[in-house]
Amino acid sequence: MRKKWLWTAVLILFAVLIALLLIVESGAPDATITSVPSALWYLLTTLTTVGYGDCYPVTAAGKVIGAVFQIMSIGLLGLLISLLATYLRTAAWERLRLSLLSGRTWYIFSEKNEASICLAEALTEEDPKGVLLFAQTKDDVPVGRASVLGAEELCRRKKNGDFCLFCVSDRDTENERLANSVENGRVYCKSACFSERMTEHRQRFDPAELCARVYWNRFPLRSPEETILLIGDGRWAEGILLYGLLRNIVDPAQRVRYVCAGDYADFLRRHPQIERVLEVDRKYGGKDELRFLTYWDEDPALLEAADRIVFCGRSEEQTRRILTHLRRCFAVTGAVHARLSAAVDGAECFGAANELYTPELVMRASLSTLAVELNERYRKENPGAPGWNELSDFARRSNLAAADHFMTKVRVLAQKYGAETALNTLLERYRNAAPEEKDRYRRIEHARWCRFHYLNGWQYGELRDNEKRLHPLLVPFDCLSLAEQEKDDYGWETVMLTYVRKSDEK
Repeated sequence: MRKKWLWTAVLILFAVLIALLLIVESGAPDATITSVPSALWYLLTTLTTVGYGDCYPVTAAGKVIGAVFQIMSIGLLGLLISLLATYLRTAAWERLRLSLLSGRTWYIFSEKNEASICLAEALTEEDPKGVLLFAQTKDDVPVGRASVLGAEELCRRKKNGDFCLFCVSDRDTENERLANSVENGRVYCKSACFSERMTEHRQRFDPAELCARVYWNRFPLRSPEETILLIGDGRWAEGILLYGLLRNIVDPAQRVRYVCAGDYADFLRRHPQIERVLEVDRKYGGKDELRFLTYWDEDPALLEAADRIVFCGRSEEQTRRILTHLRRCFAVTGAVHARLSAAVDGAECFGAANELYTPELVMRASLSTLAVELNERYRKENPGAPGWNELSDFARRSNLAAADHFMTKVRVLAQKYGAETALNTLLERYRNAAPEEKDRYRRIEHARWCRFHYLNGWQYGELRDNEKRLHPLLVPFDCLSLAEQEKDDYGWETVMLTYVRKSDEK
């Protein structure tokens, strides 16, 4: 910005001098500077120190103005040479260097920050031949290449579209703008906004959702009867709660108590059906509970009896402060987990940047592949069903949620057939399960499906209405027809079969 003001001031000064030079020179009898072109020509010859002598001031005032021209030209010429050298050394050289790398896959990061560096380090291991480019970055980077060019120009220069753009700014609006400006390649946009339709070309990832997946993958539900105290509010804590409600369905008659301490008023307004989720479970055999506290320390007995306490404050400072107070004043017997980037005594930490920003979580290649296969299997039984590219945003997220339940399904089968049992053996055992056991698996999948719909604002309706979010299958499992009950096999069969095939390929 300062350079722009400097150049503007210099140009204005030169324009004023040219005008004054014309005024004082044009009236002289033997004047050689009588028009704007002749004044500009005099300026150019003076600036380049050529001095042809065909244009020169003849009046005293004109000579004074000419002297000012000459003094200013010395500094201006040096500045122009410096700018030209900088351009040739940076932008021009950068474009030449990129042209030599055009045959390789580019991974472009919109800026250099903690998220982009973690992603780049992981991508280096997955694709050693890939070109990692940090847009608009002049400083050295620990991995990859810094580029003075902007992200949009880098994308345009990769004409064959073989690139991945990661919009990783801390500003969602900036990430959305950049993602929408790119027409080809694959775009991964860091944003909590899911208002627009997802496509194969453009996908979003929410750090809070990634954190929830990391947490429940590392610390899965240990048994159907467990009391979980979640201390903290905001989107990170809400993500852990929502993901836990969807992930932790391991038995039709399980009892898991979720107690959330913090300000959840806005959350309850955004999810008006969340109480309905557990109300339906309790009415038809389930015993899960959900309770909200205003202050984390208002129930000392709960703090001391909880099977696990999860700290997920809006900031790390808040989390550390509450954790310290908890350890000093309460006799905690359960496991303690905290969303912190660095280890702390008395708690297992999760949610560090190198855990969240990995290709598997951000790009979701395996998860997306599985979701597509789930939809294709459903289409074989229902020929009129839309393909993946024709699905609505909600339908795609529904398939992704079904695919994401894979690890829970594996744990359910492993609890019955042995934790060391191979995937292909678990699949065979599932296929040959007794009718009552198969019925139990279907009930688990139906409960998961219902929870996903309720948490996204759906309700029961005699006729399906996507606009009003009404669905006739949001009923207890026993109220479904046998054909509808058997559809819950898709989730188990396709998920297991896909992962068994991947294991065999490896």
